[in-house]
Amino acid sequence: MKTKLLAILILVIIATALFLALKPHKQNPHYFAAACVMINDIGQPTSQKQFMTKLQQVIVNENASYAFDKVEFDSDSARGASERYYALTPEQQALTRQGLTTCLKIMLPADKS
Repeated sequence: MKTKLLAILILVIIATALFLALKPHKQNPHYFAAACVMINDIGQPTSQKQFMTKLQQVIVNENASYAFDKVEFDSDSARGASERYYALTPEQQALTRQGLTTCLKIMLPADKS
């Protein structure tokens, strides 16, 4: 009886650990907007590493200045914004540099509702 209970407990723990490890990351859309600010105000990044560094600067500066709701830097959301930007065609990337409104229309994922 005890071994059966122990086996069930171990299976529940393993299942919970697998669920938490494989659960997809929920992208914070704020990072797409921060990427647009970065692209239009700081300049276009030349690499994904520079993209991440500049995006982190935008988030840190935003937290230091005007934001009431501080956004803790989330490397997964930053990576998602970077992957979104680098998945764009060169023409779309050029359009992102034509202002925040245009950039947001391109960078924000389409609403699926």
